[in-house]
Amino acid sequence: KTDLSTSFDHRSARILLAEDNTTNQQVALSILRRMGLHADAVADGAEAVKALEDIPYDLVLMDVQMPEMDGLEATRIIRHPDSAVRCHDIPIIAMTAHAMQGDRQRCIEAGMNDYISKPVTPRELAEILSQWLPKSDKPHSDKHAAAPHSDTAADTSTPIFDREGFLDRLMGDAEMAKTVIEVFLCDIPAQIESLKQSLQDADIETAERIAHTIKGAAASVGGEVLRELAAEIEQACKNNALDHVDDRVSELARRFDALKDIMENLKL
Repeated sequence: KTDLSTSFDHRSARILLAEDNTTNQQVALSILRRMGLHADAVADGAEAVKALEDIPYDLVLMDVQMPEMDGLEATRIIRHPDSAVRCHDIPIIAMTAHAMQGDRQRCIEAGMNDYISKPVTPRELAEILSQWLPKSDKPHSDKHAAAPHSDTAADTSTPIFDREGFLDRLMGDAEMAKTVIEVFLCDIPAQIESLKQSLQDADIETAERIAHTIKGAAASVGGEVLRELAAEIEQACKNNALDHVDDRVSELARRFDALKDIMENLKL
């Protein structure tokens, strides 16, 4: 179990998590609560701003890519001196799968303090929280950046399910693993159907966003093959290279069924 008690007063720290992906929400909340932190979750930037008007949080974990209001816009509002949030200087940590230097720079320019790439791991989260939460013994730094998580892999032996990585991410919490799997298996079929419909309607922007959501959820639960396929579809939408995208979506659905079979028979 990760022990943060020597880094900050974890008993009184209160975290706001802004994350629209329900699977990623469950994973992040599990890690934070296993660390002894009080954490609340909202689904978009507007909800985050509203929560910061009402409750004195100590730190925000802010997803960058969210519907309605993204993390960059929410951060600009929070930093604006005329906004109604309780603390304009609250530490805001960007969370994004776009682990590129240019994306990191956009986060810093918007007013975010630091950066962590998804899927979030307990060790990386503990390190960044120890830098930015109150009563830290370490000085604040804007030089921290988690190692980029590759969206694609040439290795054809990519596992359908990375059980060890998934359980490590949840710090060995079997009950939370069951809850996260349940949320994931409930959420993804609807996402895949929405992806198919968006492509059928030629709504490529929405299709790209849904593929990004599936990619992030798959990464959080260790669905490596599913993550790679979703990343390919996301990139195809971004590049408007749609010749074979329907085939990739059909493959995505088949791979999800294979992952579901494994997860439903998982012994925890």
